[in-house]
Formats: sequence, structure tokens, C-alpha cells
Amino acid sequence: MKERLIFKAGEQRKFLLEVEKKSGLKVGALAKMVGVVGRSYRDWKREKLNMSLSATHDLCESFGIKLSEEVDVMIRRWKINKSSKARIGGLVCYRKHGSFATLEGRRKGGAKALAVLRKRGIIPYAKEYNFQKIKSEELAEFVGIMLGDGGITMSQACITLNSEADREYLGFVIGIISRLFNFVPHYIKRKDSKANCIYCNGINYVRCLTELGLKIGNKVKLQVDVPEWIEDKVDFKIACVRGLMDTDGGVFIHKYKVNEKEYKYLKISFSNRSEPLLHFVERVLRGLKLNPKIVLGRENKQVWLYNHREVEKYLQVVGTHNPRLLRNLGGVR
Repeated sequence: MKERLIFKAGEQRKFLLEVEKKSGLKVGALAKMVGVVGRSYRDWKREKLNMSLSATHDLCESFGIKLSEEVDVMIRRWKINKSSKARIGGLVCYRKHGSFATLEGRRKGGAKALAVLRKRGIIPYAKEYNFQKIKSEELAEFVGIMLGDGGITMSQACITLNSEADREYLGFVIGIISRLFNFVPHYIKRKDSKANCIYCNGINYVRCLTELGLKIGNKVKLQVDVPEWIEDKVDFKIACVRGLMDTDGGVFIHKYKVNEKEYKYLKISFSNRSEPLLHFVERVLRGLKLNPKIVLGRENKQVWLYNHREVEKYLQVVGTHNPRLLRNLGGVR
């Protein structure tokens, strides 16, 4: 918007009358000279409209006329007036229509903007996923992987694996996503840590995950639990525990000495900050006639199998697709 001036009452008309007197020109010629129509010029003369800074400057320069006030003072007066009227207009609109900054209003505005941008080819349409909605053991295991090492935002899902310990497991996770969603996800090796991140982008992919019962946001704050459909079948529960244990679990060798003789035995643990998941793993293991021990300390939240034979039974019944869990088996005689 062009800057304008606000004269004191009567001064704008006085200024234009002086212009006409010194120039000897009629209204039409003066209007054409400053680039406005005759009607606008006459409205200036009636002080119905405020004159533009550029027009005032041109008339002063052309006919050697001085203004009654400093230009900066007149511009400042116009800006204050404009701000005041804008505020009044905003209040009137608010009383009539309510707040424009509502969540629903922003959502509709954003959706409309995205639709326009997609129509113009500026951004692509949301990618569709050929998701197999039939519940299966493989799908239950994938849910366990997501609950273990996965994270979901509004537009993206990511599974983060240790780039060294879970190097061989990476291919299995990519494969299970490819089979379930009919696309091959990409992954990157992070430079700032020992982590491989498998990324799956798109609001439709996130929608598929939420339809499975997974949640968007911080899993610890939400204290996530397994979806209800997994509780319907024993095979689904076992598969889900396998996915959880392969990501957030491990098989360890416990060593101790008695009378200078060293003994070793295997133990397995599942660590997670979400207590509903810990209780789920404990219930499933007890249902398999195992004897898990659950620890719910402030910093230490785990489910353990301390018995060597029970660790072996777990690997026989539940199994694992992560070779990391099998590396310590040969270290115990």
C-alpha cells in the first residue's frame, strides 16, 4: 500500500486550492499529472480521501509549494489512524464471526491450501499404500517391532536399529514392511550415532499404522499397550512378543564363581519404559508355562527369564528373527 498523508482538518483542501492557483490548471489536468482519476482528485479536495505521499511530493516539487507540517509527522498520523481502524475492523469481525484462529479453521485452511498446491503440481498427491488388512502373525510381529524400536509422527514412521548389533536384523525388518505394505522403505546410517533408521513417509502410511492400533507420539508418555486384536489369538501374542524382544530384548551370559570355579548360564531380558508392554510380555511368557520376573523400578523396568532351560524353551517356542539374540548361545557349556 502506498504511504499517505493526513493533513490537519482543512489543510489538505487549502493545499490543493493553492496548487490550482499557482499552476493555473484545471482539476482534470492536475489529476492526470499525479496519475489519478478526476474523481479521486476531487475527493482529496473534499478531504474524503487522504492524499498519497508521491502525489503530494510531485505537486510540491512542480509548483514550489511548502507543506504546513513535516512530512514524517503527517505519515505517522496516517499510520496510527490506519492501525486504529484495522483494530476496530478486526474486533467487529471477531464479534460477528468468532475467532479465526481455531483449530478447525486452521485445519480446513491447511487442507484447502494443500489441495490447491497438489492441483498445481507444486507438491505431490499423498502416496497410497496397498496395505493388507488381514490380521496375521507377521502383522502382529511388525506391531511388536514398532512398539519396541519404532516411533510415529503425524507424517512419518521410523524404526531405529543398532547399526552394529542389529546389522543382520535390518534386512528382515525391511522385508516384513515390504511384504505387508507392498513397498520397499529406505534407511540411512546416522553419522552422529551407531544407528540405522528405516523411514516410511506419508500421512496414508501413518493412517495404516493407527488403524492397526498404534499411536502417534511419545510411547513412554502415552504408556502404550498392544492393540486389542493381538490379544485375541495366542499365535498373535507370541509373534508380537517376538517383535518386542528382537528389538528391546537380549540374551545374556551370567557368570559367577563358587570355590574358584566359574559357572555360566543364560538369561534373557526385555527392557521398556512402558509398563503396559512389560505386563503384556510377562503375561504371555507365563501363558507359555515360563516363570518371568518383572522389575518396575523408577530407572530399571524389565522382564527377566533367569533359568537357562527357560531361555532355551523361549527360543524354541517364541523364536527370534534377530541373530543378535543367538550370539551368546555358544558361550555357555
